[in-house]
Amino acid sequence: MARAEAAVRTGEHPGYTRLVVEDPSIRSWQLGRSAQGYRLRLTPTARAFALSRAFRAITRKRLTSLAMTENGDLDVGLGCACHIEPFEIRPGVIVLDIRDGPPSSTEHEQPLPEEKVSEPLPPAPAPAPAPAPAYDWRKVAPAPLRAPALALEAPVVTAMRQSLVQQLSRGAAAGAVDFAGKPPPPKDAGTPPAANVRILPEPGFEVASEAPPKDRLTAEGSPCPADERFDVAAWRGDSPVAEQIGAMLAGLTGEFDDPQAEPLAKAVRFYLSLGFGAEARQLLAAFPVDHPDRALWESMAHALDGERQPDGPLAAMARCDGAAALWSVLAAPPPSLRDVNVPAVLRAFSGLPPDLRQELGPRLAEDFLAWEDPANAQAIREALVRGAREPTPAATLTDARLAAARGEAPPAADLARVGQQPGPEGAEALALLVEGQVAEGKAPSAQDVLSLGALYHESEGTDLGQRVGRAYRLALAATGDYDRAFSGRALAPDAEAEVWRILAVSGPDSQLLERAVLPETEPLPPLPDTTRRALADRLRALGLERSADRWHPAETAAARPPDGPPLPPIPADAAGLSSPETDAASLPPAAATSPSVPASLARSRALVEESARARQRIEDLLRAAGAEQSPDG
Repeated sequence: MARAEAAVRTGEHPGYTRLVVEDPSIRSWQLGRSAQGYRLRLTPTARAFALSRAFRAITRKRLTSLAMTENGDLDVGLGCACHIEPFEIRPGVIVLDIRDGPPSSTEHEQPLPEEKVSEPLPPAPAPAPAPAPAYDWRKVAPAPLRAPALALEAPVVTAMRQSLVQQLSRGAAAGAVDFAGKPPPPKDAGTPPAANVRILPEPGFEVASEAPPKDRLTAEGSPCPADERFDVAAWRGDSPVAEQIGAMLAGLTGEFDDPQAEPLAKAVRFYLSLGFGAEARQLLAAFPVDHPDRALWESMAHALDGERQPDGPLAAMARCDGAAALWSVLAAPPPSLRDVNVPAVLRAFSGLPPDLRQELGPRLAEDFLAWEDPANAQAIREALVRGAREPTPAATLTDARLAAARGEAPPAADLARVGQQPGPEGAEALALLVEGQVAEGKAPSAQDVLSLGALYHESEGTDLGQRVGRAYRLALAATGDYDRAFSGRALAPDAEAEVWRILAVSGPDSQLLERAVLPETEPLPPLPDTTRRALADRLRALGLERSADRWHPAETAAARPPDGPPLPPIPADAAGLSSPETDAASLPPAAATSPSVPASLARSRALVEESARARQRIEDLLRAAGAEQSPDG
């Protein structure tokens, strides 16, 4: 008979090592101390443990060994002053967290009772059957008839007992009630660990509760944090902010300047409720006090400042059914919308204070647009304007992004009004306004170009600086400053294709000849087909057929030799399969260096050769026309 095998998985986490034992046939389990560390006993014991991959993802700092005993138990060897906190996340899945330090309870700190494996004894020979005595009915005395004793009790007690039986039966069927054969003995030093019994689902039946728990598990398998740990609306009072700050900072230290944990927690939560992420981090750095929520506060502070933390403590909580989902999306948005509990995110966002909604709303709407979900981005926008008499700056920015996603013109008047205001919202509004003008073929004003240049230097190195730098580079190209537009590739490498498009549509012939007439040995920059055709058409109109043929997508594809050494691969943009955004690393050196100097010798030679060929073709045509008009012809 094949033995069942329990899967054993391990993982390293900050502060603890996790050991997971999974087998659907587990009916009960016990954990107790052993000579090596701890011993896990599963019921039934007729099973093996899959230990071959146990140490592939962890070190042996805490967990040193895993071995199966003769009784079928699992010996867990420890190499540190640690303790194990066991729990069962669902039927058949036992989790053992190996944490540093002494245990907080002695429930699992006693050795398990010994179970000796006894060898079966040989069967004893059966005695010879004795002859049965003869039956004599005359010697059997009839038993006297007696009425059964009926225990009568009050009807109220009977109804109460019946109700209790029904409620306990429903709880047991839902997996919420365990039955013990006898009351457990009091816990003392000599009491061995008791078995942990769970009612497992039977085949063909599904165990479910009428009211499932609100909190779910994170992607790492741990319970989701409660909403009280993210209730920023309750972390501030109604009095003026200046008065609250003074009161919060008054009791951070006690006698001998020792940091006080609870006053520090209140001050940090207060800063977070105001949106002061940098101030909260400075406070945590100045007072290194241990607190269970310290890592969450630091991650929330980074999220408030617009900084992503893909490996932070909030990264795996986007599926939680609570406020943790919102802060997880703000700190480390998942790559797919399938990994986000959208209703929980929207509920938590609506519960934020109005000022935090204005600060976080545009970024959250931008995440939904990146997931191609404009409907929920619009829901974020509606939450921004709730209770406001006129569109707020945050709502205006969100409207502009929604319009760009739909291919519509952004609200230019509102963006111009917000763009005149100082701060990050004004800079972002001006960048969106200029990008919309360039997309419509309009040149921004000189004042807007100067403002974008100044704002870029102020925000360089941040996410806002990247958006402002893109708008600044497009504004330089749209106003005819192609030298700085091409030389400023570091401002926004993803705007390279858009700068070429502006040159192809509205650039002067001098700039076109300077940048589009390239030697045969110099590769062409990766651009969309529409831009390449526009460049080819303009070069052909100038009589530069050979250069035009190189730029035309069909001519470029036809010019590839069937044999011989392979040509450099043409990126997907050149085949018309990608968006205007291009890979900055794939651009040729000619597109990344400054073209402020005169044309190179190779480019000048190419122009001379192209002109000579065009002149020769014209002379041939004139000679042929003259021959047709002569009488001898």
